[in-house]
Amino acid sequence: MDQEIKKRLPAGYLLLYLLMIGFTFISTRKTGDTYVLYARVVQMIELLFFIALFIQNIRQGFKFNGYSVLVNSWWLFYTSITYLFTLNTVGLTPIFHWMNIIIFLLLGTCYWKDNMQDNTKYMTIVFSFLIYLNAVLLILFPEGLWTDEEWVGRGDPARYLFGNYNMIGFVCLLGIIVHALYTITTGKWRANLFFLILVSIASVLFVGSMTSTVSLIFLGLCILFKNAVTRHIKLLTIVFIVIYVLFFMIIIWNGSSIDEISLATQFIEGTLSKDTTFSNRTELWANAVYKIKQNPWIGFGVQNVEWNDEYLGGSGPHNFLLLLLLQGGRLLCFSFIAIVLYAIKHALQTPTKTTSIGIMGLGALFIMSLFEAYNIIQVFLLVQLVYYSKFLDNHECCKDK
Repeated sequence: MDQEIKKRLPAGYLLLYLLMIGFTFISTRKTGDTYVLYARVVQMIELLFFIALFIQNIRQGFKFNGYSVLVNSWWLFYTSITYLFTLNTVGLTPIFHWMNIIIFLLLGTCYWKDNMQDNTKYMTIVFSFLIYLNAVLLILFPEGLWTDEEWVGRGDPARYLFGNYNMIGFVCLLGIIVHALYTITTGKWRANLFFLILVSIASVLFVGSMTSTVSLIFLGLCILFKNAVTRHIKLLTIVFIVIYVLFFMIIIWNGSSIDEISLATQFIEGTLSKDTTFSNRTELWANAVYKIKQNPWIGFGVQNVEWNDEYLGGSGPHNFLLLLLLQGGRLLCFSFIAIVLYAIKHALQTPTKTTSIGIMGLGALFIMSLFEAYNIIQVFLLVQLVYYSKFLDNHECCKDK
């Protein structure tokens, strides 16, 4: 990208879309004409933005890579499975979800690879604003902004700025990762990053999301000791994957109890103030595994809360990998893991402080995803950030492959 194109980089244009991402985080009532109008307006903005980015990509020679092909293939399968099982109930929502992901990919090929610093700057501004706004609203409305009276799940029906209390931790995590990537690269806004971490931890503690609290503290320590993390990032990544897989297979999939492991019991009951069933999640996991084994390869598509409540005994499986196995079986889950590993491998081609924090941030999300299933669009946004994190430090030697 030459200097003239860089000067014309549509900062306001990108900021408009990032604000739109922010609004999609904000919880609104899921029924009534107001929500339908809101959804249609957002979808129209998305469509216009997609068209503009697609035209720009064509002008640049229609760039694509193995990562883009892998992600689009995954979403094609995900959307097909959804329509196969829920043709009459899902409408156009999966199509617009896929378009959001394509927009992320187009942003990467059109702008992120050549000007990642400015783009992380814009995202830092937006996420900082949303996280601080959420903190103020928590003070003013500690019981939530509203209550979802039609909620049929067995969790808390209170709704905050980003949805339920667990989503607060996810948005805070994204905001801290984006801010850290920008600050480590430029050395700017260090004080704001420190304050953002404190506000985020205070926010998730306030709403009682202990898993988010542990994950944000973990990420904060990685940022604080980023030099040591960078030196050992490959080893840390391998160790994290091994521990994660063991926990998933032994505790979640096989349903083994950890009551006999004194250190783990002390951490869960003492530090997290939780019981060893993880607030009855073990029962949900067992029900989900039983259901998955009935259709292990392609799952059951995207189902609503009523379906989950009937077959799982709750609003969902409360585990991201179990959710993928339920929705698309082994094919969907294993291919998603392949995408994540592809992004990590791409980032580790040139290990730096930014790539290391991006990978550890993804690790923090996976810690949280052991106990919750988050919005798949925002999960892919984080994976995309990890994939392109290496372009923050060296624009000349790091060519896209």
